[in-house]
Amino acid sequence: MTKFLVTGVKGFIGSYFAKYVIKNYPDASIVGVARNSNQKHWERLKGILHNERFQVYHADFVRDDLSEVMEDVDYVFHMGAKTFVNHSIRDPLPFIKSNVVGTYRILEAERVNAKNLKMHFQVSTDEVYGAILSGAYKEDAPLNPTNPYAATKAAADMLCVSYFNSYKLPIIITRTENNYGPFQHPQKVIPVFTKKALAGEPLPVYGDGKHSRMWLHCEDHCRALLHLMKHGKAGEIYHVAGGEELQNLELAHRILEILGKPEDLITFVPDANIRPGHDRRYALNTEKIRVTGWKPTINLDDGLKKTVLWYKNHKEWFL
Repeated sequence: MTKFLVTGVKGFIGSYFAKYVIKNYPDASIVGVARNSNQKHWERLKGILHNERFQVYHADFVRDDLSEVMEDVDYVFHMGAKTFVNHSIRDPLPFIKSNVVGTYRILEAERVNAKNLKMHFQVSTDEVYGAILSGAYKEDAPLNPTNPYAATKAAADMLCVSYFNSYKLPIIITRTENNYGPFQHPQKVIPVFTKKALAGEPLPVYGDGKHSRMWLHCEDHCRALLHLMKHGKAGEIYHVAGGEELQNLELAHRILEILGKPEDLITFVPDANIRPGHDRRYALNTEKIRVTGWKPTINLDDGLKKTVLWYKNHKEWFL
């Protein structure tokens, strides 16, 4: 049986990935690494907690020894990270510890103990490149992070490159865009807009609302990672993106339309004091991964509607 190790398994993408693998890959088992904190996040794993092919290993990968759990692992999917840009601007140190030191600790545990390792997947972000006002970044674009979160992810990526070059550790780096779907943290933009709209409260749109992001359903992200197990090459970087782009103002309009709420709920919030250096636009070129045969299957119209209605029908997630 193929054994996966998934860090951040109680997180938004890590939990979705674990559920997707258990459901669709009967010959795979998962060890999920997670801190024994924030009990609400267990809800994300409800459907597989008692599955014999899934187990949770309670550890903080920044400080705890992962040697034992690495010994018979085939694939590592490193998804655990601190991700809130605003929080990183207020206090960068926890992001440096989690995203840089934590990645180092995992790479070292693999190097010393993971004798059967076939691939380490480093799940990264489009934010390492900084803003791009037109066109889209390719995988060989220079890194230009503009906030501490993005800088720590860029540093983690470079550590992975060095471990591939120095120790021949099999590593693929994936960089993705804004992911969305059920069970996302209530402070992320789609849950925030949905919660506000349902309550008839103002939707806070930063600046002029023309900051633009590309969006990918988390299920398509999971499919891409599993696709690259067979079709990806160690030492390479792949962009995992859907290519569907929305300005934040249009996102707010779409959510209000789905919920049948009035557009005058949109309220513009001064940007500079909330997120200094707020990047205007991110965009990823996906030619490289598409050549391998992967493409997204969930379009933004359908995926966004299903996601917003999921939050509408699961208001307890906001509590």
